[in-house]
Formats: sequence, structure tokens, C-alpha cells
Amino acid sequence: MTPVFALAFDHRNSFRRDFMRLAGEPTPEQHASMVAAKGVVADALLAAAPEVSGGSVVLLIDDEYGGDFVPKAQAGGIRVAMPVEVSGQRELRYVCGGHPDRLVASRHPDYVKVLIRYNPGGDTAMNARQRARLGELARLLDGQPEQLMLELLVPPEDAQLAAVAYDRGRFDREVRATLTAAAIGQIAGDGLRPSLWKIEGPESLEDAARIAEAVRSADPDGACLVLGRGADYAAVRRWLAIAAATDGFTGFAVGRTIWWDALRGYADGGDRDAAVHAVATRYLDLVRDYLAIDLAT
Repeated sequence: MTPVFALAFDHRNSFRRDFMRLAGEPTPEQHASMVAAKGVVADALLAAAPEVSGGSVVLLIDDEYGGDFVPKAQAGGIRVAMPVEVSGQRELRYVCGGHPDRLVASRHPDYVKVLIRYNPGGDTAMNARQRARLGELARLLDGQPEQLMLELLVPPEDAQLAAVAYDRGRFDREVRATLTAAAIGQIAGDGLRPSLWKIEGPESLEDAARIAEAVRSADPDGACLVLGRGADYAAVRRWLAIAAATDGFTGFAVGRTIWWDALRGYADGGDRDAAVHAVATRYLDLVRDYLAIDLAT
């Protein structure tokens, strides 16, 4: 599969809360600032795209604040992924009042992205409801050109954290990969076959292989992308190095690690062109890092 390099900026709830520092809905002026920030990142990817060879350039962006940039990105040769889940929810719900097909029909993204928080050791009834909703989305997309991108987050249960002395680092290193593989098996067991699985960064080659095998056991054509989790640059590079050396991983979908600092400077009165350049540069650095490791293995 051709590598996929996605610049992720589909953040909505966390963008309002963490970046804009808002406790409620934005004012019209704040909303305009958020749209402007999305435009910076879209323009950065348009600037970077001609420099990418050997991979597919993807913009992951939401309709709420970034929808107006979708036609420009696609006209510039960038593939677009758009989220259809309501942002910030513990349990999967769909936008457009539960009718994600409306967004797909209006924007025609190349990928329909859906995020699910799913722990196989967690609430079995909620897990079953979420699998059913994923099935509904898969049926909507059946026979359509849009491909499914499934972002799988595995939040720890209290008992799982207790077993590692409430150490999130130990949970990530010792537990998360096994749970992720089990979650993939349960979701795929209900017939779900996403083209791309967006996965939290593997902590070892063994973890990456375990996750990739779970995906390929369900669908030989399926592949994984590494997400950034808003982690620091060194951590993301480490995860990408592991993924690039593992069959079954095919790129990344990284957001805040790429754009946070540049947009913070822009939001505080900095130069827009400088922000565009900084985002484009950081994105290209990760692309080159990934390709260098991939070609060497």
C-alpha cells in the first residue's frame, strides 16, 4: 500500500477547550479565529504537498470549522478525510443528528473517519452498541467511493490501571497493545473492514507486529496509521520509527505535534506566512523521517 501521510486537524471539542481555552461555545469572533487557524494548516499542507514523493498526502479536517477548505485542498491534489463522530463523547454518536451520510453527501471526502473509544475489558453493552453503530456506517459506505478510516482509542479501565500501580506509562508499554489487538478482533468480528486503522503509537516492534497481525487477520488489505496523541516530537518520531519498520503500518495521522506551536504563535499575533511555513516544515520532517526508515527496512 502507498504510504499515507495525514495532517490531522479535525479537533473540535479539544480545540475549543485546550487551544482556545473556552468553557463554552465560541463567540462569532472566536469562531472566526478557529476557522482562520484551520486555514493556516490547510495552506501549510498545500505548500508541503509538492515536496512529498512516495506517499499520499491527506488532510484530516472537520466540517464545523474547516469544511470550507475541503474543495481547495482536493483541487490541490490533497486527499481529504473528515470525521463523522460527535466530538468529545465517551460513546460513539454521529454528527448531523445521527445522519453522517448527510456530511458525506455534501462534502464528498476521500475518507470517512470515525473515532471510537473502545476497551474490550470495559462496558460490554456500550461496546456492543458502538459496534452496531459502526456497522450502520459501514453499510452506508458500501459501494460508495469514500473509504472508512477508523480511529481506535483504548482508554484504560480502573482495574487495568490498578494492575500497573496507576502508571499510565506502564499501561502503554505492558497492556495497551494486547487490548488494542483484542478490540480490533471484536470490531472486525462484527464484519467491519476499515481501509485504515488509526492507532495509538506502539511502544515496541513486538507491539506493532501484534496490532498489525490483528488487522491483517481480519482483512489482508487493511493497514494501520500511527496517531500522535498530542505527544512531544521525540515521542512521535519514536512511534513512527517503530511503525515504519513494521509490515502492516503504512504511515501516520499526526496533528497537534505538527501545528500546535506554530498556531499558538499565530494566535498570539504572529505572522501568518511564518505559521504556514512552520507547519509545512514540521509535517515534511515527519514524512522524510518515516520514508527514510521505511526504505531502510
